[in-house]
Amino acid sequence: MGKQGLFIAVASTVVLLAASGQAREPGSTPKAGPGCAKTVPLTAKLVEDAAESGLQGVESRDDLLIGTLRYLREPREAAEAASGTVLFLKGPKGWRAVLPQHEENEVGLYLAAQGRKLVVVTQRQIGDPGQSFTVVVTSNDFATSTCATLPFPRELNQPTWNGEYLSPHDLDLDSRGRGVLIGTALLERQEEPPRTLWFSYATRDGGRTWGAPRSLPGQQDAPSGTLAPARRVEAPALIADLRASVKERSAPSDMRR
Repeated sequence: MGKQGLFIAVASTVVLLAASGQAREPGSTPKAGPGCAKTVPLTAKLVEDAAESGLQGVESRDDLLIGTLRYLREPREAAEAASGTVLFLKGPKGWRAVLPQHEENEVGLYLAAQGRKLVVVTQRQIGDPGQSFTVVVTSNDFATSTCATLPFPRELNQPTWNGEYLSPHDLDLDSRGRGVLIGTALLERQEEPPRTLWFSYATRDGGRTWGAPRSLPGQQDAPSGTLAPARRVEAPALIADLRASVKERSAPSDMRR
């Protein structure tokens, strides 16, 4: 993750301290319930549905695949039960499928250089872009996780709806759980020159909750911490292993002997 010198890091830290204090807008809302970071039944059909949009691996992880379950797919019951980004994780007991947030797609994925911490940022992509991020954090491959909704700034889509939304630019967490997510929005409004806005959200508890969005004067990166953006890679051997696993599961018991 490229950092832009001591000045940027110090400025970002000031943003972090301010953002968790006197915010005028509401901060994040912790999510709970079956729709957030849930394990979904792993079947051959699920794997093939995800593979239609392309399964990819992640550099430095030989046990993780990422795919997308289209909302417009058949059967409708399956699509309505599970759509959006899906993660396939291989553990001691075999493969599992996890849906970070139903009907939302991954727009940012960050991994710890050491350990198992994984942060997934998702956003609703059905129809018009959603007006919030979901930030899902796990340190144990989704045995447990936290989920938070981060509403987008009020400056967007004012005075009328214009399809404006944030895109993640950078995210990092330090070893004490303090961190920053920085997002950017391109505004293209009638009778106005195009302009780019920058905002930051701050957390003090490892991403379980986040402060309200704060406006930034321009582009900057999150203070250096423990995470780095995930780099997608082709992973044919891992995909073959996943397919073989679900095929074996679906085979009649007498054929497995």
